[in-house]
Amino acid sequence: MLIYIKILLIVYLLAINVYSFLLVKSNRDAAEEDEKFVVKEGKYFLTGLLGGALGIYVSMFVFRFKTENLFLMALMPVLIAVSAFFVYECFAKNFFIYPMNDRNGLNGSNYALLVTMLLR
Repeated sequence: MLIYIKILLIVYLLAINVYSFLLVKSNRDAAEEDEKFVVKEGKYFLTGLLGGALGIYVSMFVFRFKTENLFLMALMPVLIAVSAFFVYECFAKNFFIYPMNDRNGLNGSNYALLVTMLLR
């Protein structure tokens, strides 16, 4: 079960980073054609917050687009670090899933102990 969660997280991160890469590319193409449809920086922030900060940051340099924007240039490395920390913690702590019959005496019906373990 745990291996499926790990695979799902890896696939999610790959998908969100490909999406963010293509988001920057489509915005650059729209800006070159002087279209009125352009992506606002809030969408970049939301996509980066959901895990696509690396894709946005790399694509900004690949396409040389929005590199003058101080908000994105400063925020994306911070979001990359936050995402990396989150992924590391999830993999190191087995996604905070504890066995129900471990040395602490959890038997499946005592959820209060499980909640206190998770909040430590």
